[in-house]
Amino acid sequence: MFGVTPVPIYDPTQQVKHLSDFMVLFRPGDIVKFRPIDRAEYDDILAAVERDDYALLTAPVEFSLDAFELDPAHYPATMLEALHAH
Repeated sequence: MFGVTPVPIYDPTQQVKHLSDFMVLFRPGDIVKFRPIDRAEYDDILAAVERDDYALLTAPVEFSLDAFELDPAHYPATMLEALHAH
């Protein structure tokens, strides 16, 4: 995985709010969806992070291999629906 994100994903001191319980954002089994952003949105997010005013969009989901195999083209959309339902 290569990229740049304005949101910290690693904090060994655990001072960042969303990393206070675990120093790494991603845990085994996590499903992650990245999206491209432009420079203006990057700067806005970075400023919100620095103000401690940014909340990551997360949701607990359960991956179903059976459901994925039934409709692999559309299954990711169901995962995103779960994310936006919270």
